[in-house]
Parts: sequence; structure tokens; C-alpha cells
Amino acid sequence: MCCLFLTVGCEDPPKKAPVVAPVDQPTTPPTTQAPPARRGPPDLAIDTISPKVGYERQNFDYPDGRAKLAQALAAERAAFEGQTVNLIVDRKAKQEWVAAYLAELGKIGVPAVRVKTETRKEFPAELIFTPEQRLAASPSCSPVAMILEDRATAVWKLAGGAAGRRPKGMAGPDLSMTGDSIERVGKACKTGAVLFVAAANTVEWGLVYDLAASTKTLNVDFEAIGFLGTAPVPGHKVALAR
Repeated sequence: MCCLFLTVGCEDPPKKAPVVAPVDQPTTPPTTQAPPARRGPPDLAIDTISPKVGYERQNFDYPDGRAKLAQALAAERAAFEGQTVNLIVDRKAKQEWVAAYLAELGKIGVPAVRVKTETRKEFPAELIFTPEQRLAASPSCSPVAMILEDRATAVWKLAGGAAGRRPKGMAGPDLSMTGDSIERVGKACKTGAVLFVAAANTVEWGLVYDLAASTKTLNVDFEAIGFLGTAPVPGHKVALAR
């Protein structure tokens, strides 16, 4: 008689299916953190689009652009009043925006603005500008240097008089010849001369900055540098904003 032996192996116990929460069971949303509070005053800048206070733009294409710039700066008065502030300006920015920015900073008690603009390697990349309304008592013999519509230049005294004109150079204003005129007028003013720079409305800011920066290579020191927000008429007396 044949015996049949059956060998039964050990099997692993069945795995339990993972527990899945019912579809209608609410889940806890991930927690969000508030953005960190800003430290210190906002950055001030003007690019090719518009002036900016921090991340907020003040678009001058709209009628209220200047008013919004004034409001944004006034809101930071406590941080800026009595301080020299930094303002970064793109070379291709409109000079109208720069004039407005300097004027509004002056209104909230800023005595001086350190403007930073890319320029020629032989010129300083930052200059201190004084808001125009703070220069109302400047000596009448102070020089005014202006870039004209055709990129020629004119230099005359704040009180008016004959304007020394210099023709356009090979690649814009001839700053070397213009510097000779500025130096002559500046040295003749022995009572704390202030340099005023200006330009026709079609001239971009970068050329105005170059004109002001070029005077740092001259043999004459000025008490301050001012930018005239309204383009003057060469040879005429300049009425300063107050």
C-alpha cells in the first residue's frame, strides 16, 4: 500500500490594506506664515518705467503720478527727515521724474540726496544733489550749466548774462570744453558758489548726470550741486523754486 505524504508550507499572513480617509473627511490646510516685516526705510529708485518707493511704482503716465509719489514719500517722513538718502537712477530715466523726486524729498525735510547713476569710468558713480528749494539763497554768481536740445552746452551765471556756448562733441556734449567754462565762472564767484545743472526736456538723465559728475575733475569746488527742475533759458536769470 502506497502512502502519500503531503507537505504543507507556511504562508505569510495577508497584508492589511492601508486605511484611507473618507473623501468627505476635512483635511487641515497647511499653515502659512506672514511675510517678514520690512526692516528700515524702503529703497528709492527711478528706472526706465517710473519712479519707485520700495516696490511701489508711481506712474507719471497718469495724472496722479506726482501726487502718489508725494504721498509715498510723505509716509516715510520719519525715516528720511534730516537724513542724506540714496536714490538709484537709470541713465535713460526721464529727468522730469528725477526733478520731481528731488523736490518731494526736499518737502519732507531731506537736506541732500546721494544719486547713483552709471557714468564714465573717470567720473564718480554717485553725487550729492541738494533739493532746489534748499538752494534759494545761493550766490547770484553761481554757474548754471545746461545741455541744449542739439546736445551743445551753455554756461552762464545764476543772475543772468552772456552764456558761453560750446558745440556738440563727437558723442554728445563736449564736457571738456564745457568744463573750462564752468571752471571760469565758478572761480570768479568767491562767495560759496553752487553749481546748477539743467537740460532741455528731450535730454535723458544720464547726460545730465555726466555733466554734473564731470565737474569733480575741475580745479574748483562747489558748495553744493542742484538740478533745475524747469529748463531755464540760456543767459536769462534763473528763478529758483522755493
